[in-house]
Amino acid sequence: MKYCQRCGRKIANETIDCPHCGIKQENPTEVENKHCKKCDQLIPVNANYCTYCGADQAFFYHDDQQKTVVPPTVTPEPAVKEKLEEDTVPNRLQKNESSRPGLIISTKLMIHDIFTISKRMGRADYWWGFLGLNLLSVAAGIIIGTLLSLVQMLDPQLTWTLYRLLLSAWLTFIYITVTTAQIRRLHDCEWSGWLILAKFIFFVGDIFIIYAMLQPQSVTQSKYTFKEKNRSNHF
Repeated sequence: MKYCQRCGRKIANETIDCPHCGIKQENPTEVENKHCKKCDQLIPVNANYCTYCGADQAFFYHDDQQKTVVPPTVTPEPAVKEKLEEDTVPNRLQKNESSRPGLIISTKLMIHDIFTISKRMGRADYWWGFLGLNLLSVAAGIIIGTLLSLVQMLDPQLTWTLYRLLLSAWLTFIYITVTTAQIRRLHDCEWSGWLILAKFIFFVGDIFIIYAMLQPQSVTQSKYTFKEKNRSNHF
């Protein structure tokens, strides 16, 4: 079987005139010829379809005939590469630093970044970490109470001093941990870290901080990510 050079329908090999369109099938060796764009066989120059594979010569182009231009590989300078990576952050930034925020992992993250403000903190990580710190405070209260009971039996005069020392140390730890986490949460909303000063406003500041901590992540900019900047902490 072969294909008609004009209509592209299958015809017998010995057929001279196509039974469908009536066009005489020319011998490519006897007339001006060209190569099929698919199988590269010789066919008459006026053929609409290839005699051998039936490919439409007007619309079909073989992949090998289309040259692929490979752009040169350019390795950007480190500073430029870092800038390019930062510019693409909004398209690939996840909601939280933890792959699966939870009580333990988010609490550990919050404590680990106790002195870090130049990054983000996701909403789920913050609230799980906040819950974890409250549970740790209950455990710390039990431990401190037990320790003070032992000291009371050994040296009653030392009890009050030790109580104030341990309580102050724990409250300072909690306050710093939560405050820096709130700054990172503000960064995740793409708000200024200086808004943390609002918490010092009686009642109104507390309402604002709770409202801010409930806000979803914003990724219109790439100033902060979940990775700490190399430069010093800033708001």
